[in-house]
Amino acid sequence: MNTISASKARDNLYKILDEVKNGLKSYTITLRGEAQAVIINPEELEAWEETLDILSDNKLIAQILKSQEEIKKGEYLNEHDIIKELNISKKELK
Repeated sequence: MNTISASKARDNLYKILDEVKNGLKSYTITLRGEAQAVIINPEELEAWEETLDILSDNKLIAQILKSQEEIKKGEYLNEHDIIKELNISKKELK
């Protein structure tokens, strides 16, 4: 993440927005040396918010951990097995 003063951010706002829009950079805006704001791509922000939602859901975290253990033990179905289990023909998949 790049750090830039508020005055430099003001002078280069369109350039900063262009760089952030493309997902290439994010910026911390400082005022008198202290971080005041962060400019990031909206899609990146959404991804962070989704991650925080997941991490704050104890039941979901427990399910994820359980699933990881099941995968390690080989307790899962592959695509072929799921299609067979659901009795779906290949024509129905197309």
